Amino acid sequence: MVSTFDRDRPDAIDALRAIRGLHAQTEALLDAIAGRYGLYRTDLRCLEILQREGEMRARRLAELSHLSPAAVTKVVDRLVTAGYATRRQSTQDRRAQIIGVSARHSAFRAAIWDPVQADAVAVLEAASAQELRTVITLVHRLTEVNRAHARSMGAGSSAAEPAAGDASAAR
Repeated sequence: MVSTFDRDRPDAIDALRAIRGLHAQTEALLDAIAGRYGLYRTDLRCLEILQREGEMRARRLAELSHLSPAAVTKVVDRLVTAGYATRRQSTQDRRAQIIGVSARHSAFRAAIWDPVQADAVAVLEAASAQELRTVITLVHRLTEVNRAHARSMGAGSSAAEPAAGDASAAR
């Protein structure tokens, strides 16, 4: 199929291909970063949730990561053992533990992510204000599309195999 990208207005399929390309390279980047950390991608995802949201109980991390409490316990054990997370007793409930990021993670994160962020910011700063508004609007809309489909598929549950002949299976 010939791309229409060279015409005046690319079509929606060209845009989706570009987004898929970005997504694929983001996945490759995350795989590489997880490797640098010596972690699984799930561990990295939980670490990023802790970085973004701050300290929390393991139960909350399980909710935000869509993992079972048992899986989160294993993730937290690996993160604490590797020195990227801390675990302490809650002052309100002695049975609960509070999970947070460690100073080691903060330093490691800065060394890895700061160059990535600087390069991405440079690309975005080269765009006009209108281009940035358009990108932000489209990303928000596409995020909502993904959120709605994840809900309808029961995000967090096991995925079913596509039916034979299902056209979406080829995508």
